[in-house]
Amino acid sequence: MRTSRRIGVFGGSFNPVHLGHLRAAEEVCEELELDQVIFVPTFIPPHKDVSLLVDFEHRYQMLSLALKDHPKFTVSDLEMRLGGVSYTVRTLAALRGKHESSEFFFLVGSDAFLEIDSWWHYRELFQLASMVIMTRPGTSHGDFKEFIHERIDSDYRWVNLRRQFEHPLFYSIIPVSVTLMDISASRIRKLVAMDRSIRFLVPETVREYIIYYRLYGSGERSQGWEQK
Repeated sequence: MRTSRRIGVFGGSFNPVHLGHLRAAEEVCEELELDQVIFVPTFIPPHKDVSLLVDFEHRYQMLSLALKDHPKFTVSDLEMRLGGVSYTVRTLAALRGKHESSEFFFLVGSDAFLEIDSWWHYRELFQLASMVIMTRPGTSHGDFKEFIHERIDSDYRWVNLRRQFEHPLFYSIIPVSVTLMDISASRIRKLVAMDRSIRFLVPETVREYIIYYRLYGSGERSQGWEQK
């Protein structure tokens, strides 16, 4: 019987948060029996054009609206409070300092995982949390084996019984297949700018928020939206 809390950490720009993010987090939460998933919107992303980001407060509020009815999902403004460029190593270290007895799982898409060697002090990530690779259906552990051995550490070994890569000193790397939803934040922003519908791509409260605050080049401000 486990005694420590299992906490998932889902970082990203969430510009805006959409149903693909939420469904992937839901499936990982269920698969790994997580007690909580903390969504951490980035403050200043090191790998993205900040000119394309709406203000942090808007992204934080959209996440708050999207998550407010979920019993295990929450949003954190940690990276804003840390200030400066948002490096995942700093974020995870801060979270571990706050929740010393908890077990951490960092959620990352498969494409981002295969670029993780470009992240700041990326090898330290594996000393802070288990890495959960959100993969497409049909993806096998073999798709990551060479990258893990060459770019992370050659002592990682696949353990078929637990369906994860394990290391004698570092935390595990766990591929989890999630439902493929072909939704992207960039596509949503383009649709808004063209005055096209984004219904069923984002939660309805997020759609109303975008319209009300005229985010992403949306047209006339709607009348009557209010945060409930």
